[in-house]
Amino acid sequence: MNYPHKIATSAYIHIPFCATKCYYCAFNTYTFHKEQAKAYLTALRTEMELYAPDTDPLQTIFIGGGTPSILSTNALAQLFTDIHQHFQITPDAEITVECNPGTVDNEKLSVMKDNGVNRLSFGLQAMQDETLKQLGRIHTVAEFLESYHLARENGFENINIDLIFALPDQKIEAWHYTLNDVISLDPDHISAYNLVIEETTPFYEWWQAGKLHLPTEDTEADMFQYTIEALTAHGYTHYEICNFARPDHYAKHNLVYWNNQPCIGLGAGASGYVNGIRYTNIRGIAPYINKLSKRNKPISDTERLTRNAEKAETLILALRKREGISLEDYRNRFGEEIEAAFADILKKWIDLHLLERTATHLRLTRRGLFLANEVFVELM
Repeated sequence: MNYPHKIATSAYIHIPFCATKCYYCAFNTYTFHKEQAKAYLTALRTEMELYAPDTDPLQTIFIGGGTPSILSTNALAQLFTDIHQHFQITPDAEITVECNPGTVDNEKLSVMKDNGVNRLSFGLQAMQDETLKQLGRIHTVAEFLESYHLARENGFENINIDLIFALPDQKIEAWHYTLNDVISLDPDHISAYNLVIEETTPFYEWWQAGKLHLPTEDTEADMFQYTIEALTAHGYTHYEICNFARPDHYAKHNLVYWNNQPCIGLGAGASGYVNGIRYTNIRGIAPYINKLSKRNKPISDTERLTRNAEKAETLILALRKREGISLEDYRNRFGEEIEAAFADILKKWIDLHLLERTATHLRLTRRGLFLANEVFVELM
């Protein structure tokens, strides 16, 4: 691994439009309007021009949201034209597009395929229509299956499916059903996250009002345990706390984050990390467009990481990976052993069997996976 690479070779591009906002979602998203989306893509093109000098040839591109696949075929084609016009892209680059079931068709998939997209990520979340309604999802299980099979027919050989467990009123049998049904589809990658109640969401309001009934912590832990056992038994590698992949199908873009490497963030509310500076863009669409109309980068906040903050971030992010952090990579990046900054904390968690140190890596134990946040909070 090359540390520290200061010029970004990865890009995240945010498309903030959705048909509706899900009840659990705290992402920077807005209801789709065609004319606003057109103006947004024009501003995004300008932002690409401003960031092109900060990039080497891109090795990963992740187009997320929101719902990128809600864009029209022509708008998608223009987006990819702009990307290819402003950035060099390596021949083996991973290019991912997030898709909502029911928003893709043959034409859109063809445009993606023709423009080098080689990885799709479908937000499914559950395999029960009633649960999808409770989440505020607008697709059905049948629409997901149609979209998934259509993507396969169009030659996409790297597909991720996003799932959420520990949902309101969810029984462990329902989670088993969802997971086993998804496994039967043989996707290349599965992301399985436990529900987190975010303050800015309807779920948070309902939870505060006592109207949201969540599974117990023990049930949530049982769901996670079953997830690990079922997916690894079916040949998926558990390579990050919440992520499982077939061989050679790890999410390369996400590994950029977990390895704390540079990435430019484009779009309203997007975050980036370039030359040791973390930045976040303006969230609102109108002010984002206005800023770029004057050819100014639409940045709202920046933070230059101190050396100690960079060490802590690098350790926390890498510990999300099942292999943990390479002691050699850490030494090459910071010019010292990992114990120089974290000896006491690491000893504590190793003694409690939440961390383990091998000859080459420091990583969470199996038990540590279930209590990772306690470890991470103390490292911050």
